[in-house]
Amino acid sequence: MGPYFCQKYKTSLKHKLTHLWLFCIILLVSACQDDETPHAETENNQTSIIFESTYSRFDIVQNDEFEWKTSDTIDYNLREISGIVSSRKNNNLVYVHEDSGNGAVVFVYTKNGIFKGTLRLTGVTNRDWEDIAIGPGPIDGETYIYVGDIGDNGAIRASCRIYRFVEPIFSANDLTSTFAKNISDFDIIDYQYPDGARDAEALLIDQKSKDLILVSKRDPLVQVYSLPYPQKIGEMSTATFHGKLPLKRILAGDISADNKEILLKNDGTIYHWFTEGDNIVKTLFHQQPTALAYIPEEQGEAVGWDENGYFTISESRSSAAPVLYYYQRKP
Repeated sequence: MGPYFCQKYKTSLKHKLTHLWLFCIILLVSACQDDETPHAETENNQTSIIFESTYSRFDIVQNDEFEWKTSDTIDYNLREISGIVSSRKNNNLVYVHEDSGNGAVVFVYTKNGIFKGTLRLTGVTNRDWEDIAIGPGPIDGETYIYVGDIGDNGAIRASCRIYRFVEPIFSANDLTSTFAKNISDFDIIDYQYPDGARDAEALLIDQKSKDLILVSKRDPLVQVYSLPYPQKIGEMSTATFHGKLPLKRILAGDISADNKEILLKNDGTIYHWFTEGDNIVKTLFHQQPTALAYIPEEQGEAVGWDENGYFTISESRSSAAPVLYYYQRKP
């Protein structure tokens, strides 16, 4: 073997070793960055962060900022009301719905409990409608109603779904009597959980990011998930898990129109957070909530904001008609 060939072989080997060394450094740096980054990317290219709560449920104290103002018996034979939300386009109206086994219908009432009409979603069923939300959606400046078919008492559903449709504007003629409108133009958001079936009864929408937020009910500590915007239509999505809150049996929730306040409720307590401009999910974990005024209900599964306070209404298992309660912020 001649000197020239030996020198060429040594040079080639040196280059290969140099390239291998650089490749190893790149892999090492990449691995370190992955280890140091506390999040992963979701299918919608949104950042998914797992949070740990900074408080316990035993830290939560009563807040006297709101007080009971009115209570009105509703004049329609609904017995299994599970969600309530205030209209954004029509003055003095709220939307409510019933849960499993009832019609795919959103009922329209005045804020003092007078029945005005129905919005029936055509071609679908109410497998277990558990909450309703209102807020932004695909068209900027438009308001959408979101109905959560998210209940799953036996934790057996392979997937759940949320219906989204543009909030109607009712004419004066509509409101002079009672109306029945069919809603055929709506989106279906199908999703599954990343860690198995979950029973959820709280659906919220972040008024800025348009992310949908779900809170489970039957876990020992309730679990928080999100469906980042833009939500997929016509295909299955996987919800993003964010962590466990030190709360039990969350039955409903709502976010104020200005995105500054959050409500979650269980059987006996309404929890309240100020977002202070922060991320909604982060606020749930990192800010200790307070407990707001609440008159115990027979089976209260609904809470919803309006401009100055919040409504609750309950299922009615007795002969008594459901009562629409309103709590107003103190002057």
